[in-house]
Amino acid sequence: MKVALESSSLFFKNYTGIPFYIYNLFMAMMDLEGLSPTLAFRLKKKFGSHTDFHKRLLEKDHTWHFGNQLLKPTKFDVSHSLHTPFLNLRNTLRVVTVHDLAVHLPEFKDFDFATPYFKKKRFALFEQFAKKADVIITVSERTKKDFIQFFDFPEEKIHAVPLAPSFTMSNGTYQPSNILNKHDLTPKGYFISMGGVSLRKNTYNLIKAYHISRSKSDFKLVITGKIETALETEVRKYISSNQLENKVILTQYLPNNDLQELYTNARAFLFPTFYEGFGIPILEAMIAGLPVLTSSTGAAPETAGDFAILVDPFRPDSIAKGIDKLPDVEHGHLERAKTYANSYTWEKTAKATVSIYEKYM
Repeated sequence: MKVALESSSLFFKNYTGIPFYIYNLFMAMMDLEGLSPTLAFRLKKKFGSHTDFHKRLLEKDHTWHFGNQLLKPTKFDVSHSLHTPFLNLRNTLRVVTVHDLAVHLPEFKDFDFATPYFKKKRFALFEQFAKKADVIITVSERTKKDFIQFFDFPEEKIHAVPLAPSFTMSNGTYQPSNILNKHDLTPKGYFISMGGVSLRKNTYNLIKAYHISRSKSDFKLVITGKIETALETEVRKYISSNQLENKVILTQYLPNNDLQELYTNARAFLFPTFYEGFGIPILEAMIAGLPVLTSSTGAAPETAGDFAILVDPFRPDSIAKGIDKLPDVEHGHLERAKTYANSYTWEKTAKATVSIYEKYM
């Protein structure tokens, strides 16, 4: 079976989120017998400057397209659009993946998760999916429900296929770094949170909750990831006005060794995001053996199973109460959570995706 995977999003600046999904799905598909996956890229990407990662991508089986025309005519059985744009190849099974609809949900209409232009463009893409796709894959049952809420598409042709983590820290293969000394951290003396300073990841409420929690006296808070300029001033002002400069540490993006060192030595993982289409970091934290706090909204509860403390992300007091429960999570619970998280693999994701292809061919 020859499959064209529209993968232009791999040229995003940061290898997180959707690009992470695309690359891991492609690599897992390469190991499946009887399947021939090909990366498909928009032609305009061909002439831009590329990082070493992009150059390595172009060493793999790939093709270029302009609109819905392939630069080099090739017969594919399936054209699968993994994000944007929609690759509408004639005489193929047209499959699309929908990750989340957070920017369109009514409960977030007053939140500036995205610009009006982005929202309009993304909604138009989903309309195109609904009109022209043969089958839709969502990354969670939550996203499936959200899509049905907005678009007229047969529910029986929408299939939820969960994602998977890719952390390998539990086998001790990473090289220890100096990140703890750099930030004056002690093993098990801090909480870690991913997502940077972000409105959608609910950073401001997290810091407020940490400030009013009892745990503040015993644990620091490390927040890794991109710092959104629009929110940075307000967050740093709150940190300064509440004398939290030595307690709340913002690291920006980190190399994998630094990140894995922080996970390995953290006391717990805090992820009170407003909305996730799936929430891979939840599983990665469980694999690292950390107690997990996440939100009762979006797909986070679905991904976490029964292995996380759920909080109301809109209420700092709810988050604070959850934070104070984390140090009391028992070892046996953490071991069961790790087993649960390890049951999610990219091989399973790839096989489930291919089974959907086969069902409709």
